[in-house]
Amino acid sequence: MNAATTTDPEGLVRPGIAGWVGHIADSAAATPRAFGHYLRTRPVRTIVLTALVVLLLIYPWLNNAVLQPLIRSGLPLPVPDDTTATFMLIFATMAIGLNIVAGFAGLLDLGYVAFYAIGAYTAAFLASPHIGSLSLILFSDLAPGYPGIHLPFIAIVPIAALIAATFGVLLGAPTLRLRGDYLAIVTLGFGEITPVVFKNLVGVNFSFGPIHLVDANLTGGAVGINPIDPPSFLGIEFGATSGGAAVYLGLIIVVLAVVIARNLERSRMGRAWMAIREDELAAEMMGVNTVRTKLLAFGLGAAFAGVAGSFQASYLGATTSDFFQFSTSILVLIMIILGGIGNIWGVFVGALTLVFVDKTFLPWLAQRIQSVDPSLPNATQYNFLIFGIILVIMMRFRPEGFIPSRQRAAELHHAPPGQTIASAATLGDAAIRSEETSEAIAEKQAEDEEPS
Repeated sequence: MNAATTTDPEGLVRPGIAGWVGHIADSAAATPRAFGHYLRTRPVRTIVLTALVVLLLIYPWLNNAVLQPLIRSGLPLPVPDDTTATFMLIFATMAIGLNIVAGFAGLLDLGYVAFYAIGAYTAAFLASPHIGSLSLILFSDLAPGYPGIHLPFIAIVPIAALIAATFGVLLGAPTLRLRGDYLAIVTLGFGEITPVVFKNLVGVNFSFGPIHLVDANLTGGAVGINPIDPPSFLGIEFGATSGGAAVYLGLIIVVLAVVIARNLERSRMGRAWMAIREDELAAEMMGVNTVRTKLLAFGLGAAFAGVAGSFQASYLGATTSDFFQFSTSILVLIMIILGGIGNIWGVFVGALTLVFVDKTFLPWLAQRIQSVDPSLPNATQYNFLIFGIILVIMMRFRPEGFIPSRQRAAELHHAPPGQTIASAATLGDAAIRSEETSEAIAEKQAEDEEPS
């Protein structure tokens, strides 16, 4: 059946847009029944995720109406403000994208921040007066003739995703035949080169056909590009000065990212990614085009980072190469490892937790320590040391992460209750034990049959 068709209960096929609308309506109608099923089979996990979703929905109101007045009255609470909450959702989008590359396909990408930077600079070029020689204004309140390109945020997001995905494919095409540490080194180099390129594209002299550049400042250099138009819908702005409105825009982006990643995981392509992750040679022998499949993983993962970068630049109203350091790639990788690599909800929780610790809890802890003894060290200076300690502790006591995927839990620790899932290694061990048992029985029978 075509992807744009669906079947109603009477068996009639509804094509095109009607099919998509019908599919969404059927899914919405089945949600209460599905929720009840998960509540019976996985009560703890379902309750925790439901509480998390409800908290995210009411948090902007709860923060501004209840928590911030308590903090201003002197009550010490490590509560993330609207900016931190927005960055929690930005990094959650990035973590979901990296989970496609590292969690689903098993490819170690240490240069993921490069696609984050590409998305940010795409938004900067398409929603700022930086390109002053042009005047293109679309669905904006700016006066006609205002310099620069000014597209709406809803148009910038797919463009940023497409450009980042294109660079992901261009990076992957010559390198994805590499494996393991070699692939990690190549992606690390790409992640280090990209911010340097953006920082040094000033004073460019270039001539090719009708294109003539003389001392052109393409990316703003170390200063970056500023200002960038904030996201705006129906007259409502979602920039850094908009308070909790930007949190809701981030929630919409994260929900779309989760839906897309969930559908990819359950698709034929998702099964091919997991086959490559488990054994690339066996997947190739079974007919999986490993190069094309890994290219799609790289491209789609990069698209998520491009969306996150475009939202970050539009939200802050500025972008510079200093935002995109190697430490950002490592931070996102730690998020998916701590949350539960291969599990979308685990990665989401890991991203929220780590950004909260980095931007809210550690500064709060530093203030408490300094108030006791100003000579004590500042906790924020040792954030990566603290993350490393947390990572070591997790690898020792819960290597599968906060919310592991079922297969990961079976491989590294144990399967969740009520689930009988075994990894290839487990099955191999069982086969060896079975073979040893069979040999022992055969030897025992041979001894019994020998004449006394």
